[in-house]
Amino acid sequence: MNVALIVFAGKGTRINSPIPKQFIKINEKDLVVYTIEKFENSRYIDEIILVTHKDYIDYVKDLVIYHNLSKVRYIIQGGETRQESVKKGLEKSRYNDDDIILIHDGDRPLVDDNIIKNNIDLLKEYNAVCTFIYHQDALKSASNLGRCKKLGDRDIDVQTPQSFRYGLIKKYHKLKENEQFSDDIGLVEKDYDVCYVKGSPFNFKVTTDIDLTLIKSIM
Repeated sequence: MNVALIVFAGKGTRINSPIPKQFIKINEKDLVVYTIEKFENSRYIDEIILVTHKDYIDYVKDLVIYHNLSKVRYIIQGGETRQESVKKGLEKSRYNDDDIILIHDGDRPLVDDNIIKNNIDLLKEYNAVCTFIYHQDALKSASNLGRCKKLGDRDIDVQTPQSFRYGLIKKYHKLKENEQFSDDIGLVEKDYDVCYVKGSPFNFKVTTDIDLTLIKSIM
């Protein structure tokens, strides 16, 4: 089974809005719904886990019903940090250890189906897959595309989805719960070979008002 775990439990304080950025409406639809629909409409995804802030559980349930998001199986309360939120999403859902989990940020609404497919296909050969773009390919007005690191001799921006077997990433979130990591691939990259798969400059994370303006313009 191929499962998308979409996490959007933060408050988005860097955007000037009275509500969390993931619930800001673009063309009369919440930003996070665009993200969920990318996985809902993908023929490569079987089920979806949503991890959101405790104050928005009921609101998200209403969104799922209103937009007929039929692949959503779990809606789970997140934690104080992104890492804790993903851990809760993994612990409170029930899948087989060999099932594939794609962990994705709810505020990256422009992920495309080719990225989803490539993540899943490469897990047939690798223990972990990480989406990335080369740093020079980044949209210059996007403020936060992800963790920046070296791949060979080139700078890259790490994106999501980041993909694993369910049993492996659940185990590592438990093993390293007292350590702080900026993303899920960081938990396993010292112990396992990670396959890096090309993402897209449009698959950026909406973090600031500038990013929000850019997303509205693209959409």
